[in-house]
Amino acid sequence: MNALKTLAFLLSSFLATATFSQPYRSAATVETINGTPRLVQDGKPFIMLGGEMHNSSSSTSLAAESSYRTAKQMGMNSVITVVSWEQLEPEEGRFDFSEIDHIIALANQYGLRTAVAWFGSWKNGESSYAPLWVKSDTRRFFRVRNSAGENTTTLSPLCKETLEADAKAYKTLMSYIGTHDTNHMICLVQVENEVGAFVDIDHSGEAVRAFGAKVPDSLMKYLSTHKGVLSPMIEKAWKENGNRTSDSWSQVFGDTGAAKQIFMAWHFASYVNEVAKAGKEGFDLPMYANVWLADDDARFGSYPNGGPRPCVLDVYKAAAPDLDWLSPDVYLNDCARYFGLYKRADNPLFIPEVSREAGPAYLALGEYDAMCYAPFGYEECYNDRYMLGEYEVLNELLPVISEHQGDGSMHGFMRMKEVNQPDDSTSFSFGHYNFHVHYIKGERAAHGLAVQTGPDEFLVAGVGAYITFSSDNPEMVCKIAYAEEVQYEEDGSCNTIFVLNGDETAHNNMLYLRGRMPNEDLDDRVFQVNGPLYRPSYQRMHWSVWQDRFKVSGIYRIRLYTYPLK
Repeated sequence: MNALKTLAFLLSSFLATATFSQPYRSAATVETINGTPRLVQDGKPFIMLGGEMHNSSSSTSLAAESSYRTAKQMGMNSVITVVSWEQLEPEEGRFDFSEIDHIIALANQYGLRTAVAWFGSWKNGESSYAPLWVKSDTRRFFRVRNSAGENTTTLSPLCKETLEADAKAYKTLMSYIGTHDTNHMICLVQVENEVGAFVDIDHSGEAVRAFGAKVPDSLMKYLSTHKGVLSPMIEKAWKENGNRTSDSWSQVFGDTGAAKQIFMAWHFASYVNEVAKAGKEGFDLPMYANVWLADDDARFGSYPNGGPRPCVLDVYKAAAPDLDWLSPDVYLNDCARYFGLYKRADNPLFIPEVSREAGPAYLALGEYDAMCYAPFGYEECYNDRYMLGEYEVLNELLPVISEHQGDGSMHGFMRMKEVNQPDDSTSFSFGHYNFHVHYIKGERAAHGLAVQTGPDEFLVAGVGAYITFSSDNPEMVCKIAYAEEVQYEEDGSCNTIFVLNGDETAHNNMLYLRGRMPNEDLDDRVFQVNGPLYRPSYQRMHWSVWQDRFKVSGIYRIRLYTYPLK
């Protein structure tokens, strides 16, 4: 008996110690910190600096393992991957969980937080990821029809049978995640993907009848209570047609394209909301929908009509309260514009897809408090030295960025050369200090961010620009009191690489974001010389020989001071 008691005591002690030694991992939530919605994981704000895999990268464990390993080696802390309806439920009522099983296993193996994109009824305005038993039965699961009355390849959002089947499968997936992802590595889920249809409006019989029926009271109530702050398209359409509350869509919003866009957005949003609601009943994680952006004057048929484009964001807010936010997939040139349009009081910025470059991350994270920055198809840029270098720098900065997001002490900037800014510069202020960012012509990239860390102290990161300073009092002169280039270690410690003065700061007048330029060792079998650790001074910033060199953002700490002009 004593031996058994001793064994039981030792076993319980071992289990207690083993349990205690494991880090506690809680499910992700969205919480407001400093007045800004933040993704919170394990009790701390979490910024996803990651990438989105290609659409089929998670279809097998072999492909997924390769993509997870690549993401880890590229310096990412998270990935976005896919679970498709056709693989989850190949036959109606029979579920195959192998795809989500290997996602959970690999997320744990590589320590990468994972967002799952549910490719259910729609992906990029098409329905190619729905199961064959859905796609092949066009009577039960009817399609969007074009103006000629022909079936398109897109499932109709007005089909109740499709909604019920999609929601059931998604709820089953979420329930499985809730019981099998014990370390909560899956932190959020995207519901569908770039919904919409490549038509002006759904011409199926159900849609035609709905378009002629009364506009839902819930939409009219939302628009009424938000009048004056709605998108210009909705405000204009509503105003011109008398703001009538008991008529059809065309009577309330006119016979123009506005009525068709609002109608399609309402029905896609309502459908997605029902799927999200069912999923949260299975397991409650943050959920969002993304959008295929199109230029304001894009013609019908060139983009999936019905997705949460800027002109119909308010329709989605009215129809889809169970979505935590709406996300832009940013491939258009003027990224700053779309970052601003999707960062609203009721919608945090979360970028699940963006062009394969790291520069806009500084603007998104520093200026718009983005919760996520994830270039799509990152596997294609695994050998891009600029991408790798910038992610390395951003990883050093993440703790500082996370601390300051939402408190007004941080600004991001980027040269928007694609939209031809006339002055090619950016200005912003911290209290009585004014920062003037001048982008250097000829540089491959120009971007960065600045954070106020004390009354006169700042952390600045970037490349391809120089910053001058002024006081908001014209009778005072502003100068650099101290500047240094630094590097953060994994343990959070900060090492000074260079103390910058004289030629390095134009005699205390500017901070040149020269960036980090690694110097390769010389080894030509005759001479072996280690590459020196040096940086060119500001006089050389316009020399093509320096601009052509490989460089990524540097990190700088500066202190400013002022003195009377006279």
